[in-house]
Amino acid sequence: MFWVYRCITSLETPCGEVLVVDQEERRCRFSVRKNPYCPDYYLAYGAGERINTENNYLLCVDADDLQAGRMYRVYLAGAPLRFGDSDEHTEAVSGTWNGYSIAIGAYDPNDEEKMCQAVEYSLRAGITGRIVPPLRYDESRFVKYDVELLADCSGFRFRLLDRSVREVKFPVAWIENGNGEQGEYEAAVEFWTT
Repeated sequence: MFWVYRCITSLETPCGEVLVVDQEERRCRFSVRKNPYCPDYYLAYGAGERINTENNYLLCVDADDLQAGRMYRVYLAGAPLRFGDSDEHTEAVSGTWNGYSIAIGAYDPNDEEKMCQAVEYSLRAGITGRIVPPLRYDESRFVKYDVELLADCSGFRFRLLDRSVREVKFPVAWIENGNGEQGEYEAAVEFWTT
């Protein structure tokens, strides 16, 4: 496993710093390696122009450095982000700042369980036509770690639930905006992080 950075407390980007902090706002160590998911992205309005970035990483927090049940946050301190995109068990927040688009993604190992509990809750409550999450999930049915989008969309909060994982990973990617539309570059970094 090739590490780009080992045991750092800040990942500098053109849009600000990506940080991991604990409940007391103390910075936590993490390491960074290249994201193996790095296919080219085709700009829709750029006449099929193919783009890619060298700045496509996995931010890895060693589970041995985490206390089970304790809340942590991974977030961008700098540019404002918004909800970007989601896919199978993943979500990303993204934004553009200073001529660069950036995204931070998260995989939720309990996404299916949360959906099952939301369906159960909706049926019990007699809600029809939509699925409503319960006010509180039964976390005894969760595994590995829990991850949730931060209210301000700057990143994610997470808690280690058990020791079945070696690390908690968050994809982070950024790219300099070229001649295409800003939204296309945001779609590209969201693609690489979801």
